[in-house]
Amino acid sequence: MTAATAHAREPLDELTVRRAQRGDEQAWRALIARFQHPVHALIWRLLAGRARHRVEDLVQETFVRVLRALPGFDPAGPATLATWILTIATRLVLNELRRPEPVALTEELAGARGDRADVGAERRQLAAAIQAAVAALPDTQRAVFVLREYHDLDYSEIAAALELDLGTVKSRLARARGALRARLEAALPELKERS
Repeated sequence: MTAATAHAREPLDELTVRRAQRGDEQAWRALIARFQHPVHALIWRLLAGRARHRVEDLVQETFVRVLRALPGFDPAGPATLATWILTIATRLVLNELRRPEPVALTEELAGARGDRADVGAERRQLAAAIQAAVAALPDTQRAVFVLREYHDLDYSEIAAALELDLGTVKSRLARARGALRARLEAALPELKERS
């Protein structure tokens, strides 16, 4: 679990949530500050190179919807606040991806600073291959994969977020992992040799 994920999974204290539900602007700011990074990361990954210019707009729209719906959120309900917020973000992105807007896939390399050049180059190559493999997944598989692997939601939380049966979540995740494995082995044959 990443530090950002761990931070987002920490519950916002009950008093702050109640104050935010009543419209307290300071509590709203605390809520947004707590969840802005995980929401941004989720949206960035779900868009997977498409419509990256929409990331900031979708983050903003997520929080507009969160703040509007917050009075109806039940802290004792089945979803944690983090899961509820990530669900709203996920649904917005999936709606965005359904729009018939042609967008180009861009690959950006993740750099590794301070490492030897060959190790850094290997890491960048692997990061680019992973990003391209995730971007190539069908939207439905990518959503399940990103929520599980990057945001550490459990199967039942993903099922609730995407309004799917638990079996569907498991099968989409298995297909996504299989497709990623095959694509990475094809892109980086040396990975297959190591395993």
